[in-house]
Amino acid sequence: MVKAAFEAIDLELHCGSHPRLGVVDHICFHPLACTSLDQIAGIAKSLAADVGSSLQVPTFLYGAAHEGGRTLDSIRRELGYFKPNSGGNQWVGGPKSESLQLMPDEGPTQAAQSKGVVVIGATRWVDNYNVPVFSPDITAVRRIAKRVSGRGGGIPSVQAMALAHGEGVTEVACNLLEPSGVGGDQVQLEVERLAGEEGLTVGKGYYTDFSQDKIIDSYLTQCK
Repeated sequence: MVKAAFEAIDLELHCGSHPRLGVVDHICFHPLACTSLDQIAGIAKSLAADVGSSLQVPTFLYGAAHEGGRTLDSIRRELGYFKPNSGGNQWVGGPKSESLQLMPDEGPTQAAQSKGVVVIGATRWVDNYNVPVFSPDITAVRRIAKRVSGRGGGIPSVQAMALAHGEGVTEVACNLLEPSGVGGDQVQLEVERLAGEEGLTVGKGYYTDFSQDKIIDSYLTQCK
């Protein structure tokens, strides 16, 4: 699948409102059922070695797959993931330079602008929960996202950023790193509170991913 994506897509020909570091931007492995974190870390490292060597794409490891436990957001910050490279809060084309600010764990040390890089990790389960704010004012929604996030003094174990999402809507896109302790309902209430301080209205948030139970049930159904 990764090979097919690189063969079909030239990153330099694309633009969008969602950040990315490469054609295959991010692959994360999570343990389900009785699988251990060490097991999936081994799978992540094996895939990274294959992508780096056979496809010749710079590949970075994070979480349990990285010796130092490096985080996904630290890699993204170093490589400029959170900074739009064009007007209108758009990400246009591939990397502006083939030189990388970080040394990849696998693959070449320079990134082809048509492909970018791949980030591969292994972590405990992460939920993704997005809350629509009915405003095109991305600066205001960025303030909300920052205050929601643990990094900005908000809810611990929550990462958040603002993303344009269609006409007149900007979303607070959240990673819930410990979903058993902090769920979408808590994030929803906090975004509503902060948006009220900005004089903005908020819609009902939604999960962008399937739950762990749904994935396991689907797998077991297919195995019957």
